[in-house]
Amino acid sequence: MSGPIGVIGVGQTMYRRQHSDKNTAELVREAVLAALADADLDFDAVDAIVGSVAPDALAGIANIDLASIARPGKPYFRVNTGGASGSSAFLAGLTWIAAKRAKVVLVVAVERMGHAVTAQQIFNSIFDPIYEKDISMSTISMVALRATMLMQNYGFTLDHWAGLAARNAAASLNNDTIERPRAFTAEQVKASGILAWPIHRLEACPTSEGACAVVLADASLVGSRKPAWVLGARGLSDTYAMGDRFHRPEGSLVKLITLERSAKRAYQDAGITDPARELDLIEIQAPFASSEVMAYMALGLCEEEDCVGFTERAIAGTAGLSIQPSGGPQVVNPVSATALIRIAEAALQVRGRAGARQVDGVRRTLSTGQGGATQFSTAVVLGADRP
Repeated sequence: MSGPIGVIGVGQTMYRRQHSDKNTAELVREAVLAALADADLDFDAVDAIVGSVAPDALAGIANIDLASIARPGKPYFRVNTGGASGSSAFLAGLTWIAAKRAKVVLVVAVERMGHAVTAQQIFNSIFDPIYEKDISMSTISMVALRATMLMQNYGFTLDHWAGLAARNAAASLNNDTIERPRAFTAEQVKASGILAWPIHRLEACPTSEGACAVVLADASLVGSRKPAWVLGARGLSDTYAMGDRFHRPEGSLVKLITLERSAKRAYQDAGITDPARELDLIEIQAPFASSEVMAYMALGLCEEEDCVGFTERAIAGTAGLSIQPSGGPQVVNPVSATALIRIAEAALQVRGRAGARQVDGVRRTLSTGQGGATQFSTAVVLGADRP
């Protein structure tokens, strides 16, 4: 990045299974007006808009963003990297400002999958049906395969997956953007039905809808506002084929290489050398417990030989930093918006505006994004101190 950029506004709708009372434009409007009010700006101050909408089939409507996010007279483009769309759109907004094409960029994400009959078809056919036809893979079976590998290779058990799900559910009780917080215990998780062993129903993220908007501003326009400064932001992409990730020298299928490399570069930008000690809070785009564990290692929060111990400390709340204080994507996961929500939640924490879920003394945070067949990764470090 060329110069300091700050997050000066955040707006979110309620997140619920289905917004039957609002159309998509009304959802976007609600989030955008809240973000502009938080930034103390009107719409005329926005130089460009970046929209985050995952595959059209998740919304069930083609180009839903053109009628709900794009506005006449404002440069606009859409980003789609699956579950990482929101954070990828955030990085695109940073690029507009860093390239001096804009001073204020509005990043908007919206998800309508609760209305689409085609959403589950996307998750069932996300992997290449020809190249990887020897194993019938869907989103849930791939998550199950990775969870099983983690159990076999590192010694994780069902108690770890259930413990993380219960911890995230408990955290969601403080999150006022979730209409129906999911409160349950680890025992209830293990007693719920099996989707694909070892994944239990209460461990899996629910169908979710909602909108999120973030206002980015060049430092010259921040003024007396209290921003969350962007200290580091990187994104990388991997091969689409899962079969090509099994026996690579860099690591197996459970090693998130692009997330690891994105985080290292973001840490370098932010001057962070020991993330477990120097970060106060992380929001991980992890819709399943096993996804969260893989991220712990990729983000340098623990060594591989201590990944089980670190996970147990994370469940107990003694890991040394706050993890998923919003409840994370296991509780609500509007796919197009979920990675931007991770950044929005971190920004609220840095700015001291997270309400009942505010964590004391937050100075530096990390937010991640993972999308597509987990081939898209992003890492964003926000901080209270201007770089």
